Amino acid sequence: MIILGIHDGHDAHACIVRDGQLVALIGEERLSRLKSDGGYPRRAIDAVLQMAKVTPAEVDVVAFTQRSDWIWRTLLNKYATFKVADWVRECDVYWRPLLLEKKKMSQIVLFDEFRDVPKDVESRPYYRMVDRIRDVPAERWSDIGDQVRREVLQEHLGISGDKMRIYRHEDCHKAYGFYSSPYPRDRTLVFTLEGGGQDSSATTSIFEPDGSFTELWKSNAVNAGRLYAYVTLILGMQPGQHEYKVMGLAPYGNEYHGRRSLEFFRKVNRVVGEEIVNDGLVPELYFFVREALRAERFDGIAWGLQTWLEELVTTWVGNTVRKHGIDNVVLSGGVGQNIKIVKALAEQPSIRQVWAPPISGDGSLGVGAAWLASRDLDPGSDIQSLSSIYLGTSYGIGEIDHAISRASLAGKYHVQQNPTAAQVARWLVDGKIVARFSGRMEFGQRALGNRSILADPRHAETIDHVNQKIKYRDFWMPFTPSMTQAQAEKMLVNPKGLYSPFMTMAFDLAEEFRGAIPAATHPADGTVRPQMLRRTDNPGYYAIMEEFGRLAGVECVMNTSFNLHGEAIVESPDDAISTFLRSDLDVLLFDHVAILR
Repeated sequence: MIILGIHDGHDAHACIVRDGQLVALIGEERLSRLKSDGGYPRRAIDAVLQMAKVTPAEVDVVAFTQRSDWIWRTLLNKYATFKVADWVRECDVYWRPLLLEKKKMSQIVLFDEFRDVPKDVESRPYYRMVDRIRDVPAERWSDIGDQVRREVLQEHLGISGDKMRIYRHEDCHKAYGFYSSPYPRDRTLVFTLEGGGQDSSATTSIFEPDGSFTELWKSNAVNAGRLYAYVTLILGMQPGQHEYKVMGLAPYGNEYHGRRSLEFFRKVNRVVGEEIVNDGLVPELYFFVREALRAERFDGIAWGLQTWLEELVTTWVGNTVRKHGIDNVVLSGGVGQNIKIVKALAEQPSIRQVWAPPISGDGSLGVGAAWLASRDLDPGSDIQSLSSIYLGTSYGIGEIDHAISRASLAGKYHVQQNPTAAQVARWLVDGKIVARFSGRMEFGQRALGNRSILADPRHAETIDHVNQKIKYRDFWMPFTPSMTQAQAEKMLVNPKGLYSPFMTMAFDLAEEFRGAIPAATHPADGTVRPQMLRRTDNPGYYAIMEEFGRLAGVECVMNTSFNLHGEAIVESPDDAISTFLRSDLDVLLFDHVAILR
């Protein structure tokens, strides 16, 4: 059974699931080079078919995510193309009249106002939808959009629309969270929390070991994800991409500066029993919130927001755990990407284990859809957990050598053949910044060693060194560590033995290691967001950490994504070389050759 999973909203992607196993997965942004690229992911679809060695005729089902009412989000590709000023203008021209002035507004107004922001709107595959919906009631848009999907699929792959299945947005989040977990499939409470799905922004479900589930509660009045996005905008950053910056800023605040912000946020939603309720005290989330917070400090706002969200989620989840007696928890949806919330859940005495999957926001919905299709078509199929996210493209020695030759690197830089793990460790100890390009590309926003920039984590000045050379990150944002599993067991405060291979959870450092890796530690609260690595996960990367440990005393390196600030993570050798040439990286490391500046 071969399933092609497609998500065509923001952070579009495609995957192949064969007999329950995820075998290929890639985001459109890696191939288009436009961060958070959305819409029909033609390049990603072609890539996963090629990686899985599958022809379109062999595909049994094409699993799409959610009904397609995406006139303003997908056609405008707003998460990829809008700047902060565009988000503010959207609030002025659409949300103010709709929500505050109570005018009747059509999303066509938004499309016409912003159609020139993306440079290629008329060439996008779904553009044909525009003329078909202009004089049609909005309740028919989804049917029209789904028909356009069938047409585009047929034209691109020759696959009949009869093979297309569409799965509810929230159910895709749930399935992805449940099936991706490395823990035994006991009865599990699965929570979704996000800015908005198909019909809700928060759900609670019980999953049985066979993958069947019962939704206990849902609500579209939970504003946690939406509020985080609009506070991101109010603080002058880009929603959909920079919420993690607000999370990183929060520990610099404190109760003295953030108390009034916290008190305000508590009016947005509160927990009653196992539900999150909305009392209607905050009627709108941009103008109303901006006015309420206009006299508050930026770090106090971030602190108050994060503190409120942790209170809300831990109370909601904790009450539900105690009510049902199920102590195995999964958190999925966009808010599941908040590593401090996952840490707070892990510290709850009533919770035995908690799992937040990698890329738990919309950037993984296609996987959930494909797994749901697998379960529906073959209820007895063994859907395998997400043991690896090295599921993207890879390049052979010949392709890499040709890229190096095209760029004429040999005449400008020192080229070293067959660099060893010991040599790479020595470069790191000597203070060099190494960009590693190896094997199959990892999926999602977190680089996990195969498209990563590596540095020595033991010195705080490494942060400035990396930022000056390539990353240009906001001064308050921490970098993260990759460490061997053995090192993680020594270094992290982790009494429940939770497993975090994909950088989805924050941990405190054990007392004897505080200050040991300052370049990979949050300066304000001392937490780390680690990648725990087993040798079998990535032998080459593990060997580098092992050799670094022999020289430096810790089997741990500072790891950040291999890209320039604002760009997608590199995908190809050409991308890697281009980034190397446009930065001051010291070493560009391929498996068989290293380029030294």
